[in-house]
Amino acid sequence: MYLPLENKAAIVTGGASGIGYSIVKGLARAGASVIIADMSHQGEEAAKALIEEGLNVIFVQGDVTLSEDAQRIASKADEHFGGLDILVNNAGIYPRSMMPDTTEELWDRVMSINVKGVFLMCQAAAPWLKKRGGGAIINMSSSHAAVGSPELFAYSVSKGAISTLTRNLARSLSSDRIRVNAINPGWVATEREIEVQALNGNNLDWLIEKGKTLPLGRLQTGEDTAAAVVFLASDHATQITGQIIQVDGGTTVQ
Repeated sequence: MYLPLENKAAIVTGGASGIGYSIVKGLARAGASVIIADMSHQGEEAAKALIEEGLNVIFVQGDVTLSEDAQRIASKADEHFGGLDILVNNAGIYPRSMMPDTTEELWDRVMSINVKGVFLMCQAAAPWLKKRGGGAIINMSSSHAAVGSPELFAYSVSKGAISTLTRNLARSLSSDRIRVNAINPGWVATEREIEVQALNGNNLDWLIEKGKTLPLGRLQTGEDTAAAVVFLASDHATQITGQIIQVDGGTTVQ
């Protein structure tokens, strides 16, 4: 069986649930050894389920907003897998608030997790990627960064920052043969999204019907995003860097 990521080692932050867990599964099933890095102990059960499939996955608890935790997470890849080839920055939060209702505390929390956390993980991982002769960083941005979403004010701004950070890092790290790209997922029916919509009085059937109004006729899945991550992490994408790739079913071209 062809495994595009065989003998590769990866870290996925926020990998215990949602899109992050889909990415972990995609990378591991493509042959990579994967660290699930997450604050939640849910990562232990997530790793256990994949280990039972015969996949090489471990859980490392940590807070990406703390430099010492970011450094520790990155070093675990070398300790357990002999190095690091792939970093996927997926950890993030998306609280709903309009600009007038966004408190300074909420703003700082979103920017700390969604932007600072990505910076610290990239900073921690870059030396390990360089040591392997190069590698790939894939940052999770959002289609909200491209179109703007007033009800997700701080989140949308933070994801715009990730797009800029991605382009700058792609230039900064190119001499070390480290490729840096970002993915803008569209509307994904994660467990969290289903919970949020339920609070608004919308059930799963409502979500499915809304998906039918999108250009490609459905909501996106975590597996859609994972497939793009696997491609960008693989040797098939060795000449792709500094790109912000929409995986949104055409939402941003409506």
